[in-house]
Amino acid sequence: MNSAALDKLQDWSKAGHRTVQADTLMMLAAEYPEVVALSADLTPTARLVEFKDTYPDRFFDVGIAEQNLIDFSAGLALEGLRPFAVGLAAMVPMRPAEQVRAALGYMNANVTVIGIEAGVRFGPLGNTHYAMDDIAVVRAIPNFTVIAPSDPLSTHKALYACIEHAGPIYMRLTGGPGYPVMYSEDFDFQIGKSIEYRPGSDVAFISSGSLLADAVGAADILEDKGISTRVVDMHTIKPLDTEMLDKVFAENKLVVTVEEHSPMGGLGGAVAEHKAGVVGAPKQVIASLGDKFQKLGDHKFLMKENGLTAPDLAALAETNL
Repeated sequence: MNSAALDKLQDWSKAGHRTVQADTLMMLAAEYPEVVALSADLTPTARLVEFKDTYPDRFFDVGIAEQNLIDFSAGLALEGLRPFAVGLAAMVPMRPAEQVRAALGYMNANVTVIGIEAGVRFGPLGNTHYAMDDIAVVRAIPNFTVIAPSDPLSTHKALYACIEHAGPIYMRLTGGPGYPVMYSEDFDFQIGKSIEYRPGSDVAFISSGSLLADAVGAADILEDKGISTRVVDMHTIKPLDTEMLDKVFAENKLVVTVEEHSPMGGLGGAVAEHKAGVVGAPKQVIASLGDKFQKLGDHKFLMKENGLTAPDLAALAETNL
């Protein structure tokens, strides 16, 4: 982790995940000469203008050509560079799925693909810009790691973890302006190792992405009612921290997975796949965007519409306990 990150937390919280990833890529580039950044016509949108101006020989904007973004990134990786390819989560990995599979997964290339504005953060632009299936697309591809960090500092630390990781990574970023700070001090971030944000013995919320804040809010509501509630930040969806899941299955009465994604192929599905082989595992409820196209609306409206606010999550857990 760059030591300047803690000083930037409040600014990052106000600005959202795009600024966090852009500032962190600048830090990585200063420390690692092999780091390069690529964009699919998102240089201003992804806050990468400073990177382009500072490192013009290490930045590539391929235009609205997501397939080229992936193939070009793979080629750079195979030449020994460490590409970070930034695209809209609604477009990458869905549009270049074949290239993601063949050029990154099959070649086991050291490329980090960053999907910004994941979930329904681009509310006013409608379903063409909602990323509800991106985890499902990548999770099915061998060799891939899938990460969904929960707050500004975890996003920063996840990007630093990527530079040490061998193989392709997909990082989906949620959390716009007002990105809640859930970690205000340095902490241990390990790919594939979840974080028990708080202990509890009745309900267990297992969350990915910025919905960790809502899971913690729901836990507060349940705790006020005398319901002991655990919260797990499952920032790595592939590979899953099955050791933590086995602990949850053994100690909790109800599991609620929380994600800004379809109920199929995402965190909930991954947890259910593991739970299927565990004798005596508790009931699981998947809180998600549902198996449907969404109404047009801003992010706050869509979170309420899909039952992903803290009060809604608390009510869902209490009903199923």
